[in-house]
Amino acid sequence: FCSVQKVKKEIGDVSILVNNAGVITTADLLSTQDHQIERMFEVNSLAHIWTTRAFLPAMMNNNYGHIVTVASAAGHFVTSFMVAYCSSKFAAVGFHKALTEELSTLGKDGIKTTCLCPVFINTGFVKNPSTRLGKILEIEEVVEALMEGILTNQKMVFVPPHLSIAFLSEMLFPERALAFLRKLTDTKFDA
Repeated sequence: FCSVQKVKKEIGDVSILVNNAGVITTADLLSTQDHQIERMFEVNSLAHIWTTRAFLPAMMNNNYGHIVTVASAAGHFVTSFMVAYCSSKFAAVGFHKALTEELSTLGKDGIKTTCLCPVFINTGFVKNPSTRLGKILEIEEVVEALMEGILTNQKMVFVPPHLSIAFLSEMLFPERALAFLRKLTDTKFDA
């Protein structure tokens, strides 16, 4: 936490925290090594908790700030060969929701929260991603959607936005229909 102290000393209280770190291993669950699973949870989930705990006290004292959890569409929708990754992103989404609720319960309405859930972004994070529906996102469009979400205090930002409809359909449609829809999307990448 010496870097946290350095940030506090050099710039003062942090009023916006963007938790944006991620690692991925794409392989079937049994081929994913223990250290890879642990690393995904350490970076994709636990890091959000540690950084938030470091900067939240000042936000709470001031009842002012914004905490951004960069998760993934994989925190809502599952993909084969990404079991550990999806699980770590589900944990990040759960962290965001629980933190949002806790801040509300504590009456800290001046601290806002936003969770960003994009699909594949053209960053090289996953090799050769493709999908039949939609397109691979460019960094600029994801940043633009996140900035809009922060400025308008959106709790959950899906990129592209139509993912929110897909999320709703997961709760309404029977499993057979959802399995058919997943086949239509034909999401692929090199493992």
